[in-house]
Amino acid sequence: MKFQLTKRKAYVLYAAMFIVMITAALTGCAKTKTPPSAKSVTSVPSGTITISGSTMLYPLNSVWAVQYHKIHSNVTVSVAGTGSGFGISNAADGNITIGASDAYLTKAFKKRYPDLVNVPVALDDAQVIYNIPGIPKKVNLKMTPKLVADIYLGKINNWDNPIFKKLNPKYKFPNLHIFVVHRADASGTTFDFTSLLTDTSKTWSKKVGRSLSPSWPTGSGYLGSDAVVSAVRSTKGAIGYVGLGWVLEYHLSSAAMKNKAGNYVVGSVKTITAAGDAALKSGSFPADFDRSIVWNVSAKNAYPDSNFEFWMIRKKQTNPNTTKIIKNLVNWALGPGQNSKYTVKTGFAPLPKSVMGNVKKLLSEVK
Repeated sequence: MKFQLTKRKAYVLYAAMFIVMITAALTGCAKTKTPPSAKSVTSVPSGTITISGSTMLYPLNSVWAVQYHKIHSNVTVSVAGTGSGFGISNAADGNITIGASDAYLTKAFKKRYPDLVNVPVALDDAQVIYNIPGIPKKVNLKMTPKLVADIYLGKINNWDNPIFKKLNPKYKFPNLHIFVVHRADASGTTFDFTSLLTDTSKTWSKKVGRSLSPSWPTGSGYLGSDAVVSAVRSTKGAIGYVGLGWVLEYHLSSAAMKNKAGNYVVGSVKTITAAGDAALKSGSFPADFDRSIVWNVSAKNAYPDSNFEFWMIRKKQTNPNTTKIIKNLVNWALGPGQNSKYTVKTGFAPLPKSVMGNVKKLLSEVK
């Protein structure tokens, strides 16, 4: 199932984005398919689940919501892409059932939101995309994280800078201003992107650092990944960052990024999986997933800006029926939902089976 997303302009309010749900689509899909068995419908209480947050995770959440509703037609799952920051804070406040986030619960987040648990549901990445006249669209230009940091610091502002030619001697770069695009909202994609820049650039680490919504030294901000894609596609000389699903859906040009092993790697399901596997095989990865796998993975074929995707859930639910629906939905997403027809087709890597034990322990904290 191919996902369709509407481009948002920068002035669209969060409230408006939250209202634009897929409930009607879910109902329509259910009516056109063979009704699920009575057993599957009655095994879960009736109710409505709201999943809002990460625009990176939105495509997978949407596909999962449709499929889950086919199995449990008495459960409505409404999905919205409002940014990871919105997802985390509103899940903690109880305004939504599940907050979608590309960022894990750091120590600071845990202190601020002690009743939240982050349950990993898939793997994705943050990729650098660009629109450079004269460079073939299918070419994955070589870039280093430090180079990207210097662009976003405003230190490198033209595509004819010699460093681009040095890394990519086969191509001629235009004398064209680099139009820097970044997210304007509290974004998990930004969290992952700035994590990479923080780990590889001392200047970025000192002046900006890792954040959902940093104080950007330069560039123009846009609400949501779809708006970032639109801005880069429509602006000659633009550079931005989005997840793999967006790169695949819109056939975007993306960089082959230098990883910790010194190799230039293109983001893909295979290279994201390699990063996740390498992090887990280290033997010291925390059971509660409160560590980034951005950059800090030395596997030769690991994409350096890979990350786990999370559902943020309140540990203490006010309605026991909601708890039952949440656990059934999460267990489905961690089981049949990991099938490549849902994950890989929307640009995500399924979770390694080795982590499922720890993931289930995290889910058991939801009461």
